[in-house]
Amino acid sequence: MKTLMNNRKSRKGAILGAAIFLMALVTIAGGALLSMSAITRLNISRSGADVRLLIAAEAGIESVRGRFTLIPGVQDNWDALIPTGNWNNLGGPMIINGLKVQAQAKPTGLAGATQARIRAIAYGASKSRVVEYIIQPANFADYALYFGSPNTVGIGDNFKMVGNFYSKGHVNLGNGSGIEFFGNVDTTGKVMNYVDYAYNFKKGFTEYAPDVTIPPAAYGLDVMRNAAAATSTLFYGNTLSIQLIGQQFKRTYKYRYTGTGYNYNHNHYTTLTETLDIPDNSVIYIDSSSPPAGVDTYSGSANRANQAQNGSVDLWGVLSYSRVTVAAEVDVQVTDNISYQSLLSQPDYRRFTQKKKSGALGYREMLGVVSANDVNFMTANWSALASSAKVTDDSGLTPPDTGHEYYQYSLDGVYMGVKKARRGNNAAGNNKELWVCGGIINGDHPSTELSSNFDRRNYDTDYRLQTTTPPYFLKAYGESANMIVGTWRTYEL
Repeated sequence: MKTLMNNRKSRKGAILGAAIFLMALVTIAGGALLSMSAITRLNISRSGADVRLLIAAEAGIESVRGRFTLIPGVQDNWDALIPTGNWNNLGGPMIINGLKVQAQAKPTGLAGATQARIRAIAYGASKSRVVEYIIQPANFADYALYFGSPNTVGIGDNFKMVGNFYSKGHVNLGNGSGIEFFGNVDTTGKVMNYVDYAYNFKKGFTEYAPDVTIPPAAYGLDVMRNAAAATSTLFYGNTLSIQLIGQQFKRTYKYRYTGTGYNYNHNHYTTLTETLDIPDNSVIYIDSSSPPAGVDTYSGSANRANQAQNGSVDLWGVLSYSRVTVAAEVDVQVTDNISYQSLLSQPDYRRFTQKKKSGALGYREMLGVVSANDVNFMTANWSALASSAKVTDDSGLTPPDTGHEYYQYSLDGVYMGVKKARRGNNAAGNNKELWVCGGIINGDHPSTELSSNFDRRNYDTDYRLQTTTPPYFLKAYGESANMIVGTWRTYEL
């Protein structure tokens, strides 16, 4: 009996202990839940405050971006807006949704290639939120081929177009074979006579697209001339040729002198050359007029007379590392290949499958060519690239890269003929292939006219043009600065 009573007491004690333990557990769990609820409420509150800061900072940065619009002769760069190399306040603080916001900008571009980091700081009670991205002026270097004439553009066989294409006139494929547009195709007219829509146009095409006109201010010859004068690379109409040689260039020029002898009285000429360094981020400019007194003076004993003017300048060669624009008031005759040394050394960077790889985006040399008249591609006179600089067939790539020709040629850089950019002479194809890396901007001419000279033409953009341009090259005035895609970020200050 005594044992039974003891067992009952033990059971009662165990039940009481379990009940007390359960109550304690519930109390602790309830406290934890209350604590979690408080933390959640605090996080929500903090998140809401952070969203307000983010919205205010975003509004602040957009409210000042319009100040970076270029205006010819008034604001050709952003030096007045951002005079120091550090962060510059853009006006005073703003109040946006009750929050203090300060917009700032910091220059990051190169000479003649304006660029800047722009940010807005929204100040909160316990922290500040920043929105930042990189901007650059709108430009016309987005087109691998641009035709400004309202006539019909003819497209020949084996035409490969990596990049954007624009034509003010109709586009006629002529039922040709091997025609592939890998980028956007815009025309103010119709696209006619294509064989296979999906094969010919990887991204389709847009007919009756808006008119895109390049105004004279965009190619800014006065700005380019001033830039050349500042680096002593301003030359005159007696200039015969410019040969690019790595980080230097050889200039050949003509001089006429007079005197008392037979030769002097018959406008005797002499030809001289000079080899000069290419100033970085510079312009080599050819003025169409005769040089002023004291410039290009012949060293002989004859009395100086006006130098003979030349109606065009020849251009060819290899550019290494340097960034330069060649601008001329006369015609530019491209008399041989123009190549980037990096692409000669690594021709695989030319492939469609490689053009966005780090190597193809990481080299530095960049060339712009502008003629106030015509750019003539004298392709019949060009020499084929060395075997080491050719792109060879590779069926192992995805997609396979095949169909390349034995003789290959290069035209690296962005070329603009205000009037025309076209074939200057004729030649048979005969297993020839052209590689363009950059673009051809044809002010008022309707056709590539290179199909008869090359069996295959690769009109490829240079994707680096999305983030930089050749010095002083083709700015779009009257438009707000563009945000460079992929540079937007936000952080706490």
